[in-house]
Amino acid sequence: MKIKFINLAVIFFLVWGNIFVNCNTVRAFSVKEEREYGEKLLTVVRLQFRLLEEPDISQYVNKLGREILTVTGSQFFDYHFYVIRDKAFNAFAAPSGLVFVHSGLILQMDNEGELFSVLAHECGHVNSRHIAERINKSGKITATSLAMILAGIAMGGGALTQAMVTGGLATGATMNLRFSRQDEEEADRLAYKWMVADNRNPADMVLMLKKMYQIEKIRRSSPPPYLLTHPGPKTRMGYVEDLIAQNPGSGYRVTDQFNFKRFKVRVNCLSRNPMKLFVPYKKQLHNSKNKPDTIMAYYGLSQAYLANIDFNNAKENLQKVIEFYPDRPILRTDMGVIEFQQNKIDEALAHFKYVRRKEPGNWYNTFYLAMALQKKGDTKRAIELYDQLTGVIPDYPNLYYQIAEISAADNDKEGGHFYLGKYYFCLGDFKNATFHLNKARETMAATSKLYQETDVLLQKMRDVKE
Repeated sequence: MKIKFINLAVIFFLVWGNIFVNCNTVRAFSVKEEREYGEKLLTVVRLQFRLLEEPDISQYVNKLGREILTVTGSQFFDYHFYVIRDKAFNAFAAPSGLVFVHSGLILQMDNEGELFSVLAHECGHVNSRHIAERINKSGKITATSLAMILAGIAMGGGALTQAMVTGGLATGATMNLRFSRQDEEEADRLAYKWMVADNRNPADMVLMLKKMYQIEKIRRSSPPPYLLTHPGPKTRMGYVEDLIAQNPGSGYRVTDQFNFKRFKVRVNCLSRNPMKLFVPYKKQLHNSKNKPDTIMAYYGLSQAYLANIDFNNAKENLQKVIEFYPDRPILRTDMGVIEFQQNKIDEALAHFKYVRRKEPGNWYNTFYLAMALQKKGDTKRAIELYDQLTGVIPDYPNLYYQIAEISAADNDKEGGHFYLGKYYFCLGDFKNATFHLNKARETMAATSKLYQETDVLLQKMRDVKE
């Protein structure tokens, strides 16, 4: 594990070293350069972390992020929002509009407004280009120092992480990626402004800050990564409360929490050992004081049973949820997924087709509908659906695995190797990705539509390995 962390520091050096001129100091980098290096940073994150990119997870967090962007005005970057499978209490904005939230932070939240406030705050840092500004103000920071600091921020936890951050700060004495109080206040004021503009209650922002403050008190000797780069939750809480007091709003919309609650359960079940899920959800069943929380405990149990290949109990618990929420099509997709994994393809298709009529833009349902059609032999329609999804979730590994299977079955070696290579690339398995992409390239004509994309993917991997 320690070797992996050290490698990450080296990789960050390689990626971010391209930002620097041929000397030992950082120069200012432009919006254009920031965009270019965003993709390289994502490649590094993909190499070191597991991203939770299930279609329903991605669609929910990106839809919430896009909701923020509808009230921010024009932006420099195309934003992308990701959930990292990691227990750290952490979230961070990276240059070029990449926003990452760790599963550990999500699991501390109680409502959608808290998640909205965190995403809005990180968008505030990107909008104001605070990371670029901190770099620009640090005239003597070395490339190595910046690599260490960025590696520490992204890694999100552990003694070595903190050593890398503080070591980087010590190496470049004038460099400090810990956001200043002014940076924090600006990001908070923007987040507050955007919450109000979206008719969301900014009191949820205070709730999130209170949780940060409590964790800071408990872990003062070893602060969580979020507090290494986002100082002063007590101070921040104070001026956000002042903003609310000075501008008492009323009539904020009451947000339906179903989508958030389901999202949180899914993040939890995809982040933890399936055998450890039963006790907390059974405890929630016993202790919950309202019906929605009871129902979400049943949903958690259904996911836990499914993860443990107990299909009958999974369906029995999910059916209780469907009876309480009969107008939520995504639950029918959940039922179809159980039927699909049980190899009851016709029953699964009935659920997926029903949801397709109700919610044609549901990524999660579209993916499983395509897989069920593929299983039934309708590969032409399956490919059409997969192609639709590549336009909206281009980083989802399992999407390319399914296309690779169809290509291989059709004896299309070029497509089979290419899509298998892309599958491994999205997983961060660069050894297997390189092997299959090179195999694909051997069979490709230079005029092939996949030729250029193959070269781009191979170059991305070389950029972080050379």
